[in-house]
Amino acid sequence: MKIHLSSFKAAIFDIDGTMIRNMAYHKKAWQEFLEKHDIHLSDEEFKQKLSGKKNGQIFESVFGHPLEPEQIARYTEEKEGLYRELYKPYITEVEGLTTFINNLRAYHLKLAIATTAPKKNRDFTLRALNLKGKFEIIIGDEHVGKGKPDPEIYLSTASELGVEPSECVVFEDSPSGVKSGKSAGMTVVGLLTSHDATELSKADYLVRDFTDIDFI
Repeated sequence: MKIHLSSFKAAIFDIDGTMIRNMAYHKKAWQEFLEKHDIHLSDEEFKQKLSGKKNGQIFESVFGHPLEPEQIARYTEEKEGLYRELYKPYITEVEGLTTFINNLRAYHLKLAIATTAPKKNRDFTLRALNLKGKFEIIIGDEHVGKGKPDPEIYLSTASELGVEPSECVVFEDSPSGVKSGKSAGMTVVGLLTSHDATELSKADYLVRDFTDIDFI
């Protein structure tokens, strides 16, 4: 894939499955959490209920009833703490990420993160990858009312950056993330780290990792 940099003013990144190959560790953490709470999901239910959504949406979906904010906060810390503990020894970037980000910065594109990952997970990732301070804007779970596939998170990010949605290129790994970026009117690059090409067919481009992308 070749990116025509003159077409864009900003690049926006998801985190989970996009910057890091961590979805297997999220799945393991969810499995441990759900087992503790005596909840059992098929693989298909797991994808439908969890992929790309805000934690509050996920917990209400798997428990099957509305939850108070303090319950959501408690469950979030429980599950995400499990995830960080499981993934900490293995965290590494998707191939080519740091070089790719440095190239975008050299071309003076505005960089942002738009993710449903909570703040502790964002800090955990950026610190481990030595990417603190590389992004002008970070929009997370607590900044939006609706999770992906709703376009709110990407529209909010473009607004914060001061650019039009059509001037943004988005990097995503999930069907809900791809739909969110496309619904916001952005160009979407799908990374085949967590889902196959059929599942990400609505993306404008598909790549294995960031080494598949060249600049024009």
